[in-house]
Amino acid sequence: MKHMFLVLEGLSGCGKTTVGKILAEKLGAVFYKTPASLFSPIRSVVDEKADLISRFLFYLAGVAQSSVEIRKLCEAQHVVCDRYLDTTMCYHKAMGVPVELLLNSPESVFVIPTATFLLVCKQEERIKRLHRRGLTYNDIIERRSGVEENFFAEYKKKQLIEVDNSSNDPNMAADEILSYLKNKRM
Repeated sequence: MKHMFLVLEGLSGCGKTTVGKILAEKLGAVFYKTPASLFSPIRSVVDEKADLISRFLFYLAGVAQSSVEIRKLCEAQHVVCDRYLDTTMCYHKAMGVPVELLLNSPESVFVIPTATFLLVCKQEERIKRLHRRGLTYNDIIERRSGVEENFFAEYKKKQLIEVDNSSNDPNMAADEILSYLKNKRM
């Protein structure tokens, strides 16, 4: 790939979208949000009615389509992505889906990020943000079933680059990511 492909992962309400847009602007990059827009029209139906394995495969297909689109975008510019493959894998593994059995070598299908950052923030701040933006169906299910803790534990296993976004200024998180990239000469 000619340009960087950066991914922001994290639980809902950590500020991935806000920080991602700021970071994209500061880098002169395109901001990309998964799943691919092609999948948006039926997303809520799948979330509410599909069984877990079908839901996993739907989101996996969405990431596969996103990967194709991101690969093309990276030919011309940097890409900052709001959620990617780790979200799909960690979320569904936390829900009990045997993701390893269903997908043994994701790198053979998906474009691999230059760097993946796990945005974290204090629980009380995250909950405030979720209520401000309005809870989605998935937010409600995650809170009820206690899957958030398992989801976060799966993220932690990935040893992603953690960035605290508890502050009310998302520019601080974006600047921390930029500093990391500069130090690593990316």
